[in-house]
Amino acid sequence: MWWYWKGTQPDKDVVNFVEKNYKPGTTYADFAKDFTAEYFDPNAFVQAVQSSGARYFVFTSKHHEGFTMWPSKTSWNWNSVDIGPKRDIVGELRNAFKQTKIHFGLYFSQFEWFNPLFLDDGKFNTTLYPEQVSYPQMIEIVTKYRPDVVWSDGEWDKSDDYWRAKDFLAWLYNSSPVKDDVVVNDRWGAGTMGKHGGFMTYSDHYDPGTLLARKWENCMTLDKHSWGNRRNMRASEVYTAYEIIEQIARTVACNGNLLLNIGPDMHGRIPPIFEDRLAEIGRFIDVHSEALFGTKPWIFQNDTNAPNVWYTSRYRPGSSNRVQKYREAEVFNRQVEKETTVYAWILSTSAEKFELKSVKTTERSSPPTVQNSLTQSLATTALTAGIPSLVDRHFTGSDDPYVLHGNEAGRSVVTPVFRGFFKVKSAT
Repeated sequence: MWWYWKGTQPDKDVVNFVEKNYKPGTTYADFAKDFTAEYFDPNAFVQAVQSSGARYFVFTSKHHEGFTMWPSKTSWNWNSVDIGPKRDIVGELRNAFKQTKIHFGLYFSQFEWFNPLFLDDGKFNTTLYPEQVSYPQMIEIVTKYRPDVVWSDGEWDKSDDYWRAKDFLAWLYNSSPVKDDVVVNDRWGAGTMGKHGGFMTYSDHYDPGTLLARKWENCMTLDKHSWGNRRNMRASEVYTAYEIIEQIARTVACNGNLLLNIGPDMHGRIPPIFEDRLAEIGRFIDVHSEALFGTKPWIFQNDTNAPNVWYTSRYRPGSSNRVQKYREAEVFNRQVEKETTVYAWILSTSAEKFELKSVKTTERSSPPTVQNSLTQSLATTALTAGIPSLVDRHFTGSDDPYVLHGNEAGRSVVTPVFRGFFKVKSAT
């Protein structure tokens, strides 16, 4: 909120709202006391993440306003223990997630909008802020909470030398308590995004639509308009489960991961509509985890001939030595006879038929049957499918989906769930 209220280009609606609803002279620091988090339950966060099917969780330890969600030694009276909740939010979450298999990560903003040391560094070409605030804080959160992911942000105005990024990363990977397991992103100084890091983010809500050689992450919000909590958010301004599942398919097909942001409220609760969306997404992932976790992109990322179809793949367990070399050297899986399983994420099923031209068949392929609706087109060596009539469709709309699973014998079954994929054991 501070940026839209006091930033270089204030939003008049935000300015008018503050002037109308708060007494003259109100500062951003005055809002800290309203952040009470009296209903904060770290186990509720764990349950929400588990219900979504996510394998890692990244919590905002500090955002651009500088308020730390742990009792930082360098943020006196501007942290969640000294004011507001009077609780170590990061610590409680870390302890709760320790009881699960979910990887725990921490987001950390390098800069602070209105920290006087940071502002003075800009005026006098000094480095007091990283020396006294940001660098010590990074050491603090890693040493005390041992995150599996360190997600840096707010770096763009200054060089990596200013932030002491090289010093920190050298310590992180050589001497820190998480040196053998930690993963970092690519935001470590001006010009580093998309170039240096354990995984690339490139920008917020990055969706290239094509295969990238480096592992990357699509970080996006569930609220269409905000990373933080909005009291005036409407249901129509929240992405649907289908829209998020579509992003998952587009992302994993191109060698990425999805990081989905939600904004808890000042009481420490996750809004129910977010909980519902996460659970809905999780039900899909639970059914289709085989096409997601442990897969790689295929030789084709999508099928331009079929509407909104994306591919993932895997080699069978115990593959040949030749396939093992491919697995280790390449970011995608080749199509190898008797070795490769392909998953087609069919995200639009409103048409009566779709043709997967990227999925080739041969005379040796057994044509799978789904209520007599799936046929093999040997003339075009492509897979053609008709949309079966399903009785048990529990999502409304003309785009109701289904899932086709094929096994090695060529038989298939239909599962009426949200969106799905067709699993092909290719003989080519």
